Amino acid sequence: MDSGTLIAGRYRLDRVIASGGMGAVWRAEDERLDRTVAVKVLHAGLDGSQHPRDRFEREAKTLASLKGPGCVEVYDFGEEPDGDRTIVYLVMELVDGVSLAELLHREERLDPARTMRIVAEAAEALAAAHRRGIVHRDIKPGNILIDADGRVKVVDFGISLFANRSRLTPSDQVLGTAPYVSPEQLRDKGVTGASDLYSLGAVAYECLTGTPPFDAADPAAVIHGHLYSEPPALPADVPAEVAGIVSRSLSKSPEERWESGDVLAAAARAATTGEHPVAKAIGSSIGARTAEVPQAPFTSPPQPPVTPPPAAVEREEDPRRRRRIAFIGVAVALVLTAIAVLALNPFSGDGNVAGDEDTTPTASASDPGSAAAQEPSSTVSATPTESAAQTSAAADEGGTEGDSGTESEGAEGGGTEDEETPDGNEPAQEGSGPVPDVTGGTTFDAQDQLNGEGFANVTAEVGYYYIRPEPAHCTVIQQSPAPGETADYSAPITVYFHERTAEGTSCLL
Repeated sequence: MDSGTLIAGRYRLDRVIASGGMGAVWRAEDERLDRTVAVKVLHAGLDGSQHPRDRFEREAKTLASLKGPGCVEVYDFGEEPDGDRTIVYLVMELVDGVSLAELLHREERLDPARTMRIVAEAAEALAAAHRRGIVHRDIKPGNILIDADGRVKVVDFGISLFANRSRLTPSDQVLGTAPYVSPEQLRDKGVTGASDLYSLGAVAYECLTGTPPFDAADPAAVIHGHLYSEPPALPADVPAEVAGIVSRSLSKSPEERWESGDVLAAAARAATTGEHPVAKAIGSSIGARTAEVPQAPFTSPPQPPVTPPPAAVEREEDPRRRRRIAFIGVAVALVLTAIAVLALNPFSGDGNVAGDEDTTPTASASDPGSAAAQEPSSTVSATPTESAAQTSAAADEGGTEGDSGTESEGAEGGGTEDEETPDGNEPAQEGSGPVPDVTGGTTFDAQDQLNGEGFANVTAEVGYYYIRPEPAHCTVIQQSPAPGETADYSAPITVYFHERTAEGTSCLL
């Protein structure tokens, strides 16, 4: 197409003002109505398997169905022959302004108040689309226009998704732009209006910081960030209310984001007026999330007091309380002495009281004066903490009461544990160490290497990667925890691999 071309006998093209994957947008003159318009012309030679013409028509119908201050008005749609090809065009309202992408390129960062105004108007436009069952799927700075009066328009619904309509793309194809795409889009777990709100949250983050929430040259690292990581903290000059709005928009789970674009818009507007976004704009339906909007420096609540050792108690208590404690201590000592005398009475039999349940002595292991504290015995009652530790150790080592007579016998002295580990080595699941780098090899190589380093709990999951040249089947691209991090040997280690479905063999461990 050239400047001066006349389309449909009325739209004379002037100059290209934007270009995308599907078409170029021209500034043009409608000679019939004597007004300036925007004409989007479908690129020639697009891959027919992607249904470009159908998608272009869908965009025209989508825009025509939307009404609201943030929506672009559609004037015309059609096609006409041009030699050996057909020109498909869409005529729209001309937004005399710049895209948010251009604005950020020029200014790098926007102040919080301006950011929230843009978010509010964009969210309202998205709400209008969501009410009609339309999900944009490609919210990014380049698709948000700001006119000369500062009003926001959301454009480019070329890959939008209609509820209850057939898809124009394969179900396993991820659509969107990597720095702003939602986790569920990457996983193909069902895209909803909440996906657009996540992308809008990523746009807001970029407005406030100058970079997207996950900014890396490697697309795989960006995708991993959306799926598993939290973005870096916002600058200190961003108010807590604004930070809370962005944080909630970027929640990994769609259910934890804003209920709708209208609710997000109300919260964003409230943040610019200094009102609390939850209490003033959102209502009681999300009151449970109020704590997520930071209001002041967090102060840890007081912790329950830890009982100090007896000596410390004696130093802190008043004299009357010390006397009471001393009296109780003397009384307990007398009772224990009486029990010991009865147990050692030569007239009570052969002295073997362990077999008589009615007369078994119970000595406290914490009493320094008792024989039980000085000498191990199977009849000593352990403290609750000791019992729990012994039971856990026995369970970990596979021991049972039947193996050792009594549970305490198997736990004390390490007898049972020594029998199960005769070589004296520590069990593989105890301790910790640095996680080795297993990327680049297959999932099976990764498992062998991790097992060799002592990490026994290794699992593999398929990842979503767009890398050229394409990695080999089962190649590990990412891992969690990351290489070099210290982890328990029993902790789960997950490796994420690239899958070539045509290979047919499973990469799962």
